[in-house]
Amino acid sequence: MSKTPPEEDEQSEYQPQRRRRQAVTNRRPPEDYSSDEHPEIPRIKRASRTPYQYHDATEYEQRSEDRQTSRNRAQERNPHSIMVEKKRRSPVYAPPPHAHRTQHHRPKRPQWDQFMYLRESRPIIIICGLLFVLLVISAIIYNVSRSQAGTTTTVITTGNNQQVGTPPSGIQSVGSPHELVIVPQDTDHPAPSVFATSAYLLDADTGATLYAFNPFMHLPMMSTTKLMTAVLAVEKGNLDQKITISSAMAREISQLSADSTVVGLKQGETYTLRDMLYGLLLKSGNDAAIVIADTLAGNQSNFVAEMNQRARQLGLYDTHYMNPHGLPATGHYSSAHDLAILGQYSMNISVIHKISGTQVYIIPQGGKHQAIPLINGNQFLFWYPGVDGGKPGFDGVSNFVQVISSTRNHHHLIGVTMHTNNWWTDMRDLMNWGFDNFNWVSPHDVDSPQKPIPFDALWNYFASDKKENTIPTANGGRYYIYTGFSISGPIMTYYDTGGGLKQFGYPIGLQTVAGSSIVSQRFVKVTIQCNMSNGQCATV
Repeated sequence: MSKTPPEEDEQSEYQPQRRRRQAVTNRRPPEDYSSDEHPEIPRIKRASRTPYQYHDATEYEQRSEDRQTSRNRAQERNPHSIMVEKKRRSPVYAPPPHAHRTQHHRPKRPQWDQFMYLRESRPIIIICGLLFVLLVISAIIYNVSRSQAGTTTTVITTGNNQQVGTPPSGIQSVGSPHELVIVPQDTDHPAPSVFATSAYLLDADTGATLYAFNPFMHLPMMSTTKLMTAVLAVEKGNLDQKITISSAMAREISQLSADSTVVGLKQGETYTLRDMLYGLLLKSGNDAAIVIADTLAGNQSNFVAEMNQRARQLGLYDTHYMNPHGLPATGHYSSAHDLAILGQYSMNISVIHKISGTQVYIIPQGGKHQAIPLINGNQFLFWYPGVDGGKPGFDGVSNFVQVISSTRNHHHLIGVTMHTNNWWTDMRDLMNWGFDNFNWVSPHDVDSPQKPIPFDALWNYFASDKKENTIPTANGGRYYIYTGFSISGPIMTYYDTGGGLKQFGYPIGLQTVAGSSIVSQRFVKVTIQCNMSNGQCATV
């Protein structure tokens, strides 16, 4: 239990008694400290003074006779008045006891003493001056950066809610992990709407957030979990080390559900850790995840603990793992923001970037197994220009998750969509907007019998991917995926009643405001202008 620090006149049991300076005998009458006044107080203690008391020694000489008389009177009322007075003083930091004196009793401070006082205060003055200069410089830098950055949007999310302001331009906040400043690469197009429950776009070169929709919402991340498994495999293991499938591993693999995605590992077979990474990231093998976890940590529980520890080290505060493969489990979740950070980190590991960007790989024959061909399940890799890695996840129903790495003209983006039923539209729109390039590319057009996109039949060969498709926007408008522009309000009403796409064509510009009430927007064939004060619209 902590104890109250001793007062000045008390002896601490934790420290040796400090040597105190005795009063100069020719400055204080000896009878001030005679043993018949306070025999219980040591003579040295009664003679001690604070530094400020020594400054007042001259004044004390002038008033010693008056103080002796007043002390005798006070002693009759309070026999311990001296102790009370001394307990109120601090030996170092207490101010000089001048406040109780009247003006005519205050001696004038000598000029040399004032100089000494200022000299002692010089460090404080210097520190205050430096703080003031730093404050001024910070204010100047802040104002300059605001004038250069333009308009910013801060997205502050708590739980599943978010507040979005005006079109943004800035950098990611370094304060709260749940506070973002969004910096769009494209300012002449609106940010795209998505079908996904949450989405994120990250500039992998600068770390800036380009787009965020429900960025911190906790959702099952499914097989994108395997990116963290791959990170630990590379950081902890040797890619050329041999791994023999033990009976314990085979038993755990046999407990996976019948429809679980597996490489097909069997007891007694031998592989390299590199083979396991290809099986993990291309085939999305849950059996490969189990083997990696057991090999590097002894069992899955230990490995999952290391996954969660690594997540905290990387700043993934909205991620928690329960297994190394991503199969549904209570407490197994991540967020679009965290998956983007994990995607950026994992793609900076060259071997993971290379393996996840490989379309086809064959695990060579040997180690009591036949050659095993692997096709990358990342469908985006086969048709969108610039995609060079990542990891998808799918629950087999409608919730699709993907972490996509794409590079164009030395510009590296990481895109994330979580729980979408239209993964090709969502990710293409994010990447188009991030690269500021809306050239039409469709998986339906790229897919062919000669060069098929893996698992294309699951999505009806992308027959629904058409130029005229739109996505609802938050303000009741529509986002046209072909040109990357949206329409809303009176202009959309006039557009729809006047013939729509056939009559006016696609929107090719943002809405602009002239004066206080005139709003206009360019389309392929005309410009629509509306007077907001009277609701009248016309083409110009």
